Amino acid sequence: MKSRRNLLALCIGCALIQAGDIIVVSLLPILISELGTAANASFWSGAVFSVGALTSAIMAPVWGSLSDKYGKRIMLIRSSVALAVTYGLMGFARSHVQILLLEAIVGALAGYIPAATMLVATTTPNENLGFAMGLLQTTMAIGTIAGPVLGAVYVSAFGLNGTYIACAVMPAIATFIAVFIVKEKRVVKAERTSIITGMRKTISMPVLQILFGVLVFMQAGTACLRPTLPLLIKELSTANAAFATSVIATLFGVATAISAPMVGRYWRGNYIAMLRDSLLLLVVFVMLQGLSTSIYSLGAFRFISGAPSVAMSVAINVLVAQAVAPEVRGTVFGVMNSMSSVGSVLGPLVGGYLGSAFGVASSFFGSALLYGVSGIAVIASYKFLMDALKDTLQIRPPSATGRRFLRRRTPRSM
Repeated sequence: MKSRRNLLALCIGCALIQAGDIIVVSLLPILISELGTAANASFWSGAVFSVGALTSAIMAPVWGSLSDKYGKRIMLIRSSVALAVTYGLMGFARSHVQILLLEAIVGALAGYIPAATMLVATTTPNENLGFAMGLLQTTMAIGTIAGPVLGAVYVSAFGLNGTYIACAVMPAIATFIAVFIVKEKRVVKAERTSIITGMRKTISMPVLQILFGVLVFMQAGTACLRPTLPLLIKELSTANAAFATSVIATLFGVATAISAPMVGRYWRGNYIAMLRDSLLLLVVFVMLQGLSTSIYSLGAFRFISGAPSVAMSVAINVLVAQAVAPEVRGTVFGVMNSMSSVGSVLGPLVGGYLGSAFGVASSFFGSALLYGVSGIAVIASYKFLMDALKDTLQIRPPSATGRRFLRRRTPRSM
């Protein structure tokens, strides 16, 4: 019962957080430009995004380790309060430097979605973990779709600065969800270790070294397209690039929302095969995007790539969770989020360089290469991963389905 209640509550909270983040991130360059205090708004926009990713990469392992000691629920509250305060303050910012400092604080103190993922990974039975992670991905995709629509409404109703204050309401609601609905039964650790020791033990595990290495390259492959996808859309649809960009982003979000609850059925719990196959499929579909000669074919391939993209995310989260005991998953997911941030920093650098040096389409081949490296790493280590996770990897018969998790009572022991 607690697992189901937590899952549904966290899904709502993650949808709100994701929608707010989409609005804030998409409007930050415009806000910096309209403040008029930055000589180069483009440069400072990039600096703002980079500093947020950097502080997140530094602090994620710390928060993950602390969540094992003090609980994941308190991390939800801490992160959502930080988001509510910083979003509100951005609405009163008067210079690009203030925006930069606030974004650094967001990166350092936020992390609602990683904390929610940790809590789901800790409180959900292993046999239902894939479905729970998929449902979490679905609601985040819904937030991604709803964000631009809500952003347009907010800007029209409250203006640019008022939009940031309005966005602060979303993490505020998520805070109330964490305080009054989410429950957590603390797992007492047999041995208390320091943050550095916990991180060192995590990094020293061979199975996690492989998964984290795969994660860095696959996240870099995803982030590689961020600087250049809008530019390719502009080349293919010169008449109304902004509208085409919104439509394609919505199509991708719809595809992930539809696919997330269902992707685990095909692989029936073999998340190693799921990770391998989704990465290899993305190699093909990302290359086809780079070869697109019309906005329609690009949109179609972006839509199709939504399913393997969400399958990849679900698989890596489940595998990392199943590789360790529940009482140390906070520390492990903290390191995992740091590795993901590293990929998010490297990817745009690679994509931006390839796009400027060899043309916009070349960044798509760079992204495919990064996905390919990840897929080859999974193929090369497939047997090792199967042996390492054989006690927790529960491959189900074709008739089994995670949807039963939402309909039946969870055993009291969980």
